[in-house]
Amino acid sequence: MKFAVVDVETTGGAAEMNRITEVGIVLLDGTEVVKTFHSLVDPGAPITPFVVKLTGITDEMVSGAPQFRGVADEIDSLLHGRIFVAHNVQFDYKMIKQELKRCAIMFDAPRLCTVKLARKVFPGFPSYSLHNLTKSLELPDFHHHRALDDTMAAAEILKLALNKAGEETVMKLVRNLKKK
Repeated sequence: MKFAVVDVETTGGAAEMNRITEVGIVLLDGTEVVKTFHSLVDPGAPITPFVVKLTGITDEMVSGAPQFRGVADEIDSLLHGRIFVAHNVQFDYKMIKQELKRCAIMFDAPRLCTVKLARKVFPGFPSYSLHNLTKSLELPDFHHHRALDDTMAAAEILKLALNKAGEETVMKLVRNLKKK
């Protein structure tokens, strides 16, 4: 199983109207990390005070960073042939898909949500937010709302779930998986 665990930070919640400010990707072959990728991204518009407060990412930090077009081919290459995994996968998937579409790159990948996976494999926790889930699973604390840190935390959750429940259980939760 080849996974691409992804997290993005953005200028807002709607993919059609907002842009990515940071991307983190962890590639897993099974439970082994084989590569990581991280980039700040210049969204081409000012970052709102709310987003700055949430993520700590400022206009100054993204000044001089590539716009998404500058990292699109690399991101597409990293994601190709892998299951797209994220905590609340629909958000990250829609943002990546929309940004790739703006670069004339069509993207359609099977998806796995670590929230749904954790609820199935680790039932009974009071909260499945990334922060609270890592605490419940006794994983190390991390810098929340930063793409690579969030991605590494989600990758650890995936690895724990694979080790506890096995590949078959995990694969049953993958959406849009094309049968070979």
